[in-house]
Amino acid sequence: MRGPSPWIAGLVASSGVASAAVVSPPGGHAFYNDYGYEKEAYGMHPYQAHRTLSHDVPKFNILQSNAECATSMYTFLAPRGKQMLTPQATIFDSDGRLVWTSGYERQQLYDLKVQTYKDEKYLTFWSGDDTVGGHGAGTIHMFDKNYKEFKKIRAANGKDADLHDFVITPEGTALITIYARRDVDLSPVGKTFSGPVWDCYIQEIDIETGAAIFEWSALDHLKISSAMNEIGTDGENDVPWDWFHINSIDKDNRGNYLVSSRFLQALVYIDGGNGDVLWIMGGKDNMFIDRSGGNATNFAYQHDARWADDYTAITLFDNAVDDMHLERALTRGLKIRVDQTTLSAEIVAEYFNPRKIIGKSQGSYQTLPNGHVLLGYGDSAAFTEYAADGTVLCDVHFAPESRYTFSDVMSYRVHKYEWHGWPLTLPVSILDQSEDREWKVYVSWNGATEIKEWILEGAKDLTWTNETGQIVDTTEWKKLTTKTKVDFETAIDLQYHYPAWLRVVAKDAGGNVLGVGESLNGTAFGQVSLHD
Repeated sequence: MRGPSPWIAGLVASSGVASAAVVSPPGGHAFYNDYGYEKEAYGMHPYQAHRTLSHDVPKFNILQSNAECATSMYTFLAPRGKQMLTPQATIFDSDGRLVWTSGYERQQLYDLKVQTYKDEKYLTFWSGDDTVGGHGAGTIHMFDKNYKEFKKIRAANGKDADLHDFVITPEGTALITIYARRDVDLSPVGKTFSGPVWDCYIQEIDIETGAAIFEWSALDHLKISSAMNEIGTDGENDVPWDWFHINSIDKDNRGNYLVSSRFLQALVYIDGGNGDVLWIMGGKDNMFIDRSGGNATNFAYQHDARWADDYTAITLFDNAVDDMHLERALTRGLKIRVDQTTLSAEIVAEYFNPRKIIGKSQGSYQTLPNGHVLLGYGDSAAFTEYAADGTVLCDVHFAPESRYTFSDVMSYRVHKYEWHGWPLTLPVSILDQSEDREWKVYVSWNGATEIKEWILEGAKDLTWTNETGQIVDTTEWKKLTTKTKVDFETAIDLQYHYPAWLRVVAKDAGGNVLGVGESLNGTAFGQVSLHD
């Protein structure tokens, strides 16, 4: 194959895709138990580089894998941090290959997951400003299977939707968390004046109308003296004190709400009719008998509390530590059996990361359909899948362990779901040279989950016909070669005898055409057709 003409650089640039920097060695879509990765040998943010995509998505280090893991499901992250150029919502396959990524209007993004609304699956996530005192003010988004925005969900009653949780209930309503500033008497916590605090609200929203069906305020039902964190100088100089810090909300079959409070270090169970506090587990006001020697109710700074086992158990991510108390205990996933008649609690299962990493903030606990447990370690860029009995099956890092707790790369939660995506965009293809200076067609289709193979087609000329006022492409395309799709981006070798024009066609396992890329002019390569 002859070398390209000088204008090939213009061809690549005209595709509208910025070429990402060369990926950190070694190549491939993931590292496997790579010691250097954990010690920053590839930088503080090892990433995948693709010629057809400009985002610097994390590149995993897969420390442990097992065929028993939920490999048929995709992994959902919203990576962000000091080393991320653009916060993203991302989907990966079980081997760490990118499936979809989106930087939504360059805003901070949190809590990407799949939820069901009116029997349809939607991607949901939060976007907005997360610099307002450890919480957020923004909007919740629902994307359909075509990655098209279906709805924007906002808080009701003039408030801003917080980043910490968004849950679509079986009834088709939405549960959201909210932070709002209020001035209160601070004498119960040692101050001699009134000052600002962050009040925490829950709202249940009618998704269709945006109206609040239910609203509850922590300040209206709980004492600020119940907080486990010191007020310090907060509450003064116009700096609100974050005394409660709500980070999850769940609803049971009785219509009552379960709320997790990081700074009460407690779970609060709320009457869905009048908002009364029915019971508190953990913290200063714990009402439960602990049948596990204190280990069932001594969780701290916890996240992601959910009902389980037909509302007889609660699961949560027990951070156990925060920024100021990193040596306090080990982070764990925790499942607690709850008897609401006797107000007793006991541990069903605990899950500890094999490398004893901690999550000083954020974090998630998900029970998978096969009974496995997936923990996301929040500020520490890791997630681990466990068998129900606590056996570690798969352990993955998406940034170096040596930088954990520094917030370089993190994801508020990590989830696994089944997902089928059919993007409305076209496949992106470009002509570019490989590392060994061979010219290839590179193609990807962001979010397309059903591609089985790429077909490279060629044509000597492009032709169009005017049919009753419409211009119709009548080019005679012929199949040149086939390449099975494996990675996010596929490279197809060019041959000397290929015709002047090329395009790539995506097909599914049944041979159906899913999409067609734009036509590429390959005349810079000296194909035989140029000399006809």
